[in-house]
Amino acid sequence: MADLLKETDLCVKCGLCLPHCPTYTKTRNEGESPRGRIALIEGLAGGRLALTPRLEAHLASCLTCRACEDVCPSGVHYGTIIDAGRALINSQRAQTTREAAMYGLITRKPLLRFVARLLRLYQRSGLQRLARASGLVRLTGTGRLDGLLPSLPPTPAWQDYYPPRSDSRGTVALFTGCVAEMMDTTTLDAAIRLLTACGYGVHVPRTQACCGALHLHNGQPVQARQLAEKNLAAFASLQADAVISAASGCGAQLAEYDQIITDDQRAQPFARSVQDISQFLAGITWPAGITFSPLHKRVAVHEPCSLRHVLHQQTPPYTLLRNIPGIELIPLPGNTQCCGAAGAYMITQPALADSLRNDKLEALKAPGAEILVSSNLGCALHLAAGLRETGTDVEVIHPATLLERQMRIAK
Repeated sequence: MADLLKETDLCVKCGLCLPHCPTYTKTRNEGESPRGRIALIEGLAGGRLALTPRLEAHLASCLTCRACEDVCPSGVHYGTIIDAGRALINSQRAQTTREAAMYGLITRKPLLRFVARLLRLYQRSGLQRLARASGLVRLTGTGRLDGLLPSLPPTPAWQDYYPPRSDSRGTVALFTGCVAEMMDTTTLDAAIRLLTACGYGVHVPRTQACCGALHLHNGQPVQARQLAEKNLAAFASLQADAVISAASGCGAQLAEYDQIITDDQRAQPFARSVQDISQFLAGITWPAGITFSPLHKRVAVHEPCSLRHVLHQQTPPYTLLRNIPGIELIPLPGNTQCCGAAGAYMITQPALADSLRNDKLEALKAPGAEILVSSNLGCALHLAAGLRETGTDVEVIHPATLLERQMRIAK
């Protein structure tokens, strides 16, 4: 508690963060601002405020986008404070059934894969169309989840190791995550093909687990640490040059493992080795035999908060995609503002999430883009669902997927 109060005391309540906070700009409510939430956490931690539904709602509505950290003149670690505040709340109340189900499922990969098979059957059998047409989805309250669900491909049986397809230049390890293994195998496959084509062997540890971001940001630090320890053990013996993440939300969490586990000598080297796939590929020299087919399309680039405000790696996707001849890259207007996905936020806070997403969809109209790229799976799912709802024909994919689609290898 003393450490938390010491951290909150760094905030001088200057208010420079207010224009950069998505929830404050939407509500103009001081309790929905970084300094307002810090004041609430100070009161709760110091015993001056009791836990009430209103206080909990203010802390729950934070997106943890951390845009405030980029502009804070005092260097306040707001992400640490809001995570600790939510953990304090959870220590004073019981976990809900929905929370237990949601955060428990993603830690059990065999169960997650079983659910993925059921959902593919649901889609391909015609049950999804029937459930939507009959109103069953609405009646059961599952419309939100059903709308976020993309067309699910079969989950591949990952190899432990993929050898380089050209002269060896090193070895990397790929973090596959939890939900990505079910919903974004296309990006993971593209990452493997790009890396091996560039001469890198790719390890895919079978014992790796969820990154723990959802748990940490929802007040479950013990579970987040357990997952971090499991991942450190899974990657420890591989001696890889880098740990590659294809989802910036996961990458941001992995890159801060040394802040979650301060008493393990493996944590700091691991955290330093983490690179987003775009950052890694943008920093290498491409083999002479690789070329890219022209793409004469406008491509809007969405910059996830985890990539922009935490990893500070928003430039590499542009650098990477400029390898494609004829491509017209356009930063999505309003990239400094969160899209509203924010992990589980798009499920737990649908009103604010959709309001923020609507701003993105409106901004997308001006460039007239045919493709929208995003480096984070959650953002991509949220934005794609909104585009489907509005009947907008814009493809949403990962930068690495687009690059791999255009890649040609000389034989």
